[in-house]
Amino acid sequence: MGRFVKRLVIIAIILFVAVRYFDFDFRGSICAVKTVVLDTIDKVIPGSRAQFEDIDSQISSKVAKSEAGKNLSIKAKEATENAGKIFNKFLQRADRFAGKFGIKLRLPRFRRKSYSGNYIFDYANLDISGASELRQKFIDYGMTLRGTPYVLGSETPSSGLDCSGFVRYTARNGIQVQLPRTAREQYEAVMRIPGEEREPGDLLFFRRFGKIDHVGIYLGKYEGEGSLKGREIFLNSASEGPRTGVVVSALDEPYWRRHYSSCGRFLPSHKEVAQSLAQ
Repeated sequence: MGRFVKRLVIIAIILFVAVRYFDFDFRGSICAVKTVVLDTIDKVIPGSRAQFEDIDSQISSKVAKSEAGKNLSIKAKEATENAGKIFNKFLQRADRFAGKFGIKLRLPRFRRKSYSGNYIFDYANLDISGASELRQKFIDYGMTLRGTPYVLGSETPSSGLDCSGFVRYTARNGIQVQLPRTAREQYEAVMRIPGEEREPGDLLFFRRFGKIDHVGIYLGKYEGEGSLKGREIFLNSASEGPRTGVVVSALDEPYWRRHYSSCGRFLPSHKEVAQSLAQ
């Protein structure tokens, strides 16, 4: 093993010197080797070179299009949901047909995966009041944590909560849903939605220096009296400003308005449940 490592180090040094001081075309050499390999394979399996080059061009094309992977993922989710709708309609018709003969079928229902695949809700057994209750439980549990101090890297109320730790702790203990640890990971895990579609219980993400670094729980428009009346508010563990720790903040405050990035959803919305029930 030691001899193998020494050889790698020597080869690395030789390559560095060749590239740095003798203008060695490293990329060109790789391309040349690739050409020789493909020519050799083509002689053994005629026509294989064209197949390799076609695959290579397709891969390069997908890499060049940064949205390719995202679009593919969206199409896959759409196809899965469409298949589920067809499956559910078939089961509902079978159930109605059996009911004419007094037979009660215990049929399964397509379990629709929510967005990232981490959050699964059985829409067949969830009505609008159930969706509202789930979101309210999430919010209510978060509100019990108001006043908890902000502590970077901490995710328990006894030692303090940072922003993502607060959201994660609330979801896990309030509604038994496991969210990722960091704000960035939570941002990646949920489905981004337009601001006009957000509902209380959705997540708000904020960005600084080009990176997602803060997350909070959207509470909707405040209908009470005082300075917050009519303003959109959210619950978060703030690290800076006049009030830190788990507090209620207004989305239109200059700092939050300036750094707001997007809204994300991991709980079923009223609209989704209504559409499911209408099928």
